[in-house]
Amino acid sequence: MRALASTETGFLLPNLVRRILAGVAVLGAVAAHVALQWGYLWQRPDFSWSSFRSYFPGDQLSYMSMVTNAADGRLANVEPFTNTGNNTYPHLYYYVIGTVSRWVGLNPLEAWSVGGFIVQMVLVASIATAIYFVTRRWWMPVLAPVPFIIGAFATQLSNGGWYTSISSHAVLWGPFAVYYTLNGETVALSLCAVGLLLALATYLRVTTRTRQTVLYCVSAAFIGLSANVQTYGFLVGVYLALFVIAAAALVYARRWLLVVVSLALIVVVALAGPFVAGHFGPLAALAFGVLPAAPGLIVLIVRFRLRAALPLIVLVAAASPQLIATVLGIVSKDPFLSYRVASSKDLGVDWRGIVAAGAVLLPLLGILAAGIHRRVTLWMAFPIAAIAAWALTATNDLWGANQEPYRFWLDMFCLVSFVTVPVAAMVAVSYLRWPHRPDPAVADSRAVRTRRSAVSVVISLVVVLLCAVVAVVSLSDFRTFRNDYPLHAFLDYSTPRFAAIGELGKEVPKTGAGLLNSDSCIDMAGLKIVSDGAPVATFNGGMAWPINKDAVERVSDERLSGFQIATDAKEADVQWVMTDSACQPVDWGVEYADELSFVDSRSYPVSGRTATITLWKFTG
Repeated sequence: MRALASTETGFLLPNLVRRILAGVAVLGAVAAHVALQWGYLWQRPDFSWSSFRSYFPGDQLSYMSMVTNAADGRLANVEPFTNTGNNTYPHLYYYVIGTVSRWVGLNPLEAWSVGGFIVQMVLVASIATAIYFVTRRWWMPVLAPVPFIIGAFATQLSNGGWYTSISSHAVLWGPFAVYYTLNGETVALSLCAVGLLLALATYLRVTTRTRQTVLYCVSAAFIGLSANVQTYGFLVGVYLALFVIAAAALVYARRWLLVVVSLALIVVVALAGPFVAGHFGPLAALAFGVLPAAPGLIVLIVRFRLRAALPLIVLVAAASPQLIATVLGIVSKDPFLSYRVASSKDLGVDWRGIVAAGAVLLPLLGILAAGIHRRVTLWMAFPIAAIAAWALTATNDLWGANQEPYRFWLDMFCLVSFVTVPVAAMVAVSYLRWPHRPDPAVADSRAVRTRRSAVSVVISLVVVLLCAVVAVVSLSDFRTFRNDYPLHAFLDYSTPRFAAIGELGKEVPKTGAGLLNSDSCIDMAGLKIVSDGAPVATFNGGMAWPINKDAVERVSDERLSGFQIATDAKEADVQWVMTDSACQPVDWGVEYADELSFVDSRSYPVSGRTATITLWKFTG
């Protein structure tokens, strides 16, 4: 297999020159990605590194609240808006960029943008480097940006749009839309992708056992670490890694009976999954879903013992902080976790998921055909495992887990495409090399070998061109997304109004002195961000719950429906109120003299006049 994978360069370039050219190609790939994914944003007059992308901002601003707390030096696992309760949501990345912003004096909003920018550049560089390692072609790293621009054929499936709506809020869209958010999901997927690409390069290019073991452990650590960043990214990384490893072990050992057993276990998961979910919960069902990988993993561990088990141990160890916190929360019947795992519904993927995956599925099938033709373990194992893992996770609503299957589809689309490009490039280089090396086991004449090589090259060219055409057609999604000018608006928190809000919000103690509520015109997420993390009377019900959750929820609802002094303010521990005189004609000091006492105020210009933000102490 290594002989087939180790293709020559075609031109006899010195190693040093080839590596320098490859490095230039890697940098070129990164530059191309930046131009494609960021260039059109930098051209906008409202772009700023401190501006927040107004792209389905509800969840993103909730994550940003954790960054804000960390930037102020508060790293406790609390619900991030109120700074109370408990937060089991993975938040390592948000705390890291928040802490870095504090250390270097960077605005947390800038840290969010810069952090996302760096993560993407590292990922593209990793894909590009992997392409060079597996193909030995110095120019091929320029293909690295391809996974970020292929689409899900939404233009064809949804009458010209860039995404396809399925049901409820389930959607299908390309990796460019997943990575636009710059949130923890993109970081978790990037960690998993780097881990898988490192394992791929190690498998193909490293021959020393000790180095292999060390690098496999590093790869596993990347994947395990992602559990502390985002749950779904971690799960798709684990599914894909375990399925590929298991499939490779079975194919390499020619254990065809166990291959049949693995396929049968997929049926077992489909049939028994609802029982597992019903008795042990959806998260247990997701763990049960990796059962088809068990035969291959057992074969691997029996053959290589500690060398095979050690990376799995490292993976679990790296993921253990989040795994332990989640397990303890489930065992203690944490009300939020109980709600969260039971709240996913009507988020399944229908037949359109197969069509939408076409830009990646077609190359996977081509790799599989090449693997069968050449009898190359990796080329057979990777596409089989990728398709199985993708299909199983994206249909988890049908076998009991029912945890946002469309999200698994999206994340698997990203992760599989990141690995498919290097593997597909390796296959294409092997088949399009001329002339093919003769098989020493076959005593054909030179004319026969030449004829077979010509046929093989022609067929390979047809397959490559077909994959390219399909990919190009899918690019219409990215073009539509990129040209959707209103979609790429920014939230600007550097205005005089938010400056006034922030100055007053910073006067509120961060913990232990009650919550800050506002009138209906002040955005609570923005208030949280500009006030260095003041505890505000709202929360994201899908991320974490505060103490006095029901009371805080009622206060938040009353504010959204038109603020009055909330009836549940005392129960929710609201002790501060902020108002904007431009909001409604209410003299708060007179109207609510018995409930509010003046603390401080700031003025700001608006529409040719001056308005006032006022901070009150709630005494009612």
